Amino acid sequence: MKVSIVVVSVLLASAGAASAQMPHMGGDMKHVMVHRMMDDVMVMVDTMVPTPDLQNYGEMYMGNAAVLNDTWYNAQYGWMKDGTWTPPTGAFVWIEQTSATPGLMAYKGGRMNNMGSHTFEPIFGTDGSSPRIMWDGMMLHNWYAVSAPGGTYEATYKVYFGDASGTPLDGYGSGEATLTWNAVPAPGAAMTLALGGLCACRRRRS
Repeated sequence: MKVSIVVVSVLLASAGAASAQMPHMGGDMKHVMVHRMMDDVMVMVDTMVPTPDLQNYGEMYMGNAAVLNDTWYNAQYGWMKDGTWTPPTGAFVWIEQTSATPGLMAYKGGRMNNMGSHTFEPIFGTDGSSPRIMWDGMMLHNWYAVSAPGGTYEATYKVYFGDASGTPLDGYGSGEATLTWNAVPAPGAAMTLALGGLCACRRRRS
């Protein structure tokens, strides 16, 4: 019995958080393509890449990325301009979150080959932030996170041409896309549950 307790203690300790420099994207890029067709905006989500998983890697991050500590997160979705179009004269491209599963948090990202472009500031309503961001058309991988796994999460976005304050331009159509994630238990948590079941089984036998 003493040997079992020691083994369980060692395994639980090894499942603890480890320090890391950079968060994981989570898998292959899943593009959200934005296209201008005359006066309309069209948005299409890549269906070739499977639904991303929000995962907890048991790591702790420093600096601005610390907002992801103790969360299940992912940054696979990448907003990308389809073609070489430009917005109307004097207008800007805005991405507005119109709905989201409760508990889903979002943080400002950037290009995956340039981590310096990731500020990790709250966006899309997280911590009282604005529900919309102005997009410069460059590749954009934002970070999404939840405090605990809980099945499937979704967020729906409207992409449109607007003025500097985010007011939509008259006469221009908007595009819409829904992003989806699955939240999966952390490996350490799964191990803890398994060991808990093992200990309970041993207690029943004794």
